[in-house]
Amino acid sequence: MASHLRSLLSSGRIHFPNLLAPRVPAIFRSRRAIVIFCAFSLALTFTLWQLPTDHSPQFANLEDDLGPPNPNRLALGQHYPSRQTICQGSFDWLNELDIPFPVKYARRDIVVRSNGKAQRDSITKVDEPLFGDLTIVEPGKDNDEPGLPHCLEPLFLDVPAFADAPADASHIIFGAATTLGRLEVSLPFFERWLAHTNARLFVVVTGPDDSAPNPEHMAELQSRMRGLGMQVTLVKPLDRQDGILERYFSLVKIMYAHRNENTRWIGFIDDDTFVTSMSALVSALDRYDHTQLRYLGALSEEWWTVVLYGLIGMGGGGIFLSVPLAEIVDANHDECKGNSRMGFGDHKIYECIERYTKTPLTSLPGLHQIDIHGDRSGVFESGRQILTLHHWKEGYWDENGRGPDGIRHQRWFPMDQMSLVTDVCDKCYLQRWQFGTDMILSNGYSISLYPRGALSTKKEKPLRLDKMEYTWVTPMKVEDSHNEGWDHYLGPLRTPLKLEDEKIPYRFLAGVKVDGGVRQYYRHLGMDGDMDTVIELFWIREDAWKSTATSPE
Repeated sequence: MASHLRSLLSSGRIHFPNLLAPRVPAIFRSRRAIVIFCAFSLALTFTLWQLPTDHSPQFANLEDDLGPPNPNRLALGQHYPSRQTICQGSFDWLNELDIPFPVKYARRDIVVRSNGKAQRDSITKVDEPLFGDLTIVEPGKDNDEPGLPHCLEPLFLDVPAFADAPADASHIIFGAATTLGRLEVSLPFFERWLAHTNARLFVVVTGPDDSAPNPEHMAELQSRMRGLGMQVTLVKPLDRQDGILERYFSLVKIMYAHRNENTRWIGFIDDDTFVTSMSALVSALDRYDHTQLRYLGALSEEWWTVVLYGLIGMGGGGIFLSVPLAEIVDANHDECKGNSRMGFGDHKIYECIERYTKTPLTSLPGLHQIDIHGDRSGVFESGRQILTLHHWKEGYWDENGRGPDGIRHQRWFPMDQMSLVTDVCDKCYLQRWQFGTDMILSNGYSISLYPRGALSTKKEKPLRLDKMEYTWVTPMKVEDSHNEGWDHYLGPLRTPLKLEDEKIPYRFLAGVKVDGGVRQYYRHLGMDGDMDTVIELFWIREDAWKSTATSPE
């Protein structure tokens, strides 16, 4: 309105003399009255001329629109800057989420900058909120505005230097044993970490119920995986009489036979082993001398399992043998296979190494067997550099059939979507950032709000974020042991916080690659009839952001 009136004044289409028509009262017909009126008009014109030229829609405070005050929302809003900006974008993709509408919604764009001096610390503190005010959104209804009110400017985060291409893992050969069916459903997850890395994968496959694999199905699946950039070779069992445990152990012969001059490591994994960052795994392996006898792995997180089976590397977390050690196991394969005291494949590997060498297990931090049941949030939210995660096919569920956020999720963790952020920042998956004194982002897993100030350093006993939160169920007890169950691998733990009281979880819901970056959606389930909250984070590299960002007028 103001800009329109100003344009009319400047164009001459409104003339002050017209205001002095004979129809006005006589008091305004005197010369003195005219002078006073003209002076007033000039002052009004100057005032209108100083009004902002921004044509962006003006938004009122949304407090009244959202109903009674929400303590969670007030805590989120306490750091809001006075400046209001507009998040351009569409809400259309929200229609794809399997959630009831309307929802409370906020969005933040995050621009990551490659910095050679930046460290992937356990937690990085940011002195501003993660996202702005919440608004109510229902896709397709009353969403004609061009953006969101109170949306904060893009957040810039410095992260450890990253390469433009996937890590080169051509010196690693992986091996797994499974059925064609299980491998096929795992294909999108293998693609996330294996594709275009030059690492090779050999899989001993069978059909359902250990039957002979269908040759046509086998060839088709291998072709499909190779078409996705994975150097995969599917093979039948070396011995038709072998069970799954013997087939796992036979991988050493298959991988060793296919080594080349570039091969340094052969790795044993399961079909539900997920490598969170190939570049991080390559860097970790590079710290060890592959020309020596090396047996790298990790113990089970559960002390009861360690006491039962010994100091062995667990196959689901990943076992890596240097080529010189693999040569010894290969040479003694048949003897080790026929004289094993234990049944499992990873046990056979340990026994063979123990029998023919003096090579102890070297712990490779970051490999996780995940012998943990129930809510595994403590592991995912620890901020540690996790290299592998096993048992992701067991999913979110606890004993009551629901996830930690009260939602009955699909059975599997959506690791393929959770890890999409690695396409923007290859080591940022599960990295932690603390925003202000009340919120932590565990990238790709959760946003956690601490409404009671647990993160404040002014508290007498602030939350020990260096310790992992003990969120899962009680382990099997080992009599007369001072290890309460997890200390040997996960370290001393901290007591879990009460959900929806001391800690309010926004769990990862979905992810998608779009617009040169990665969108993530986190959801908090509405309590006591309240609507759900959805937070959208859009991750993009600085160079991509610069190429698409428009300059302000």
